[in-house]
Amino acid sequence: MKKELFSPMEIDAIGEMMNISLGSSATAVSNLLDQRVDITTPEVTVVEVEDFSIGNLEPAMGVEIKYVEGLEGSNIMLLRKSDIKVIVDILMGTETPEEEFELDDLTISAVCEVMNQMMGAASTALSDFLGYPVNISTPQSFALDDIEQFKKDHFPADSGNLVVVRFMLGIENVLKSEFVNVMSVDLAR
Repeated sequence: MKKELFSPMEIDAIGEMMNISLGSSATAVSNLLDQRVDITTPEVTVVEVEDFSIGNLEPAMGVEIKYVEGLEGSNIMLLRKSDIKVIVDILMGTETPEEEFELDDLTISAVCEVMNQMMGAASTALSDFLGYPVNISTPQSFALDDIEQFKKDHFPADSGNLVVVRFMLGIENVLKSEFVNVMSVDLAR
C-alpha cells in the first residue's frame, strides 16, 4: 500500500494557499491588461514525476520563478502557446493572426512581465499569509518542446513526486483556459 505524502487536510491547505495567492495574481493581471480576470478554485494533485504530463497544453511554454527569500525551491507555470498569444495581443493592443504569432524576444518579454506581476502578487499574498517575507527571482521562460527533458531539467526522477495545481483562468470574453502550476513536494510542505 502506497503511503500518502499529504493528508486531505494538507491538500486542502495547499489549495487554499494557492487560492489566496492566485487570487492576488488575478487582480495584478487584471490591472495590467485592463480586463476582468477570473481564476477558478485550484485543483491540487500529487503525481509521480514519471507520470506527470501536460495534457492538452501543447505546444506550451514554461515560466519558472525561484524563491530567493522566505521559501526554498521554484514554482513553474505552464501555459499554452495560444493562450500566450491572447495575453500578448491584449497587452500590446494587437491582433496577430495565429499563423504569424511566434515566441520571439518581444513576446517572451511581454509574457514574462505578466508572469512577474502575477507571481510577484502571489508571493506578496503568500508573505502576508505566512507572516514572513517571501521574495522571488526574475521569471525565466523556456519552450516546453520535450516533456521528458523538462522533467529531467526541473524534477529529477529521484525527487519522486510533484505537486500539480491546475486552475482555469478567464480573461473577460477573450480567454478561458487551463493553467498548470508545478512545484516540488518540499516547497509545498
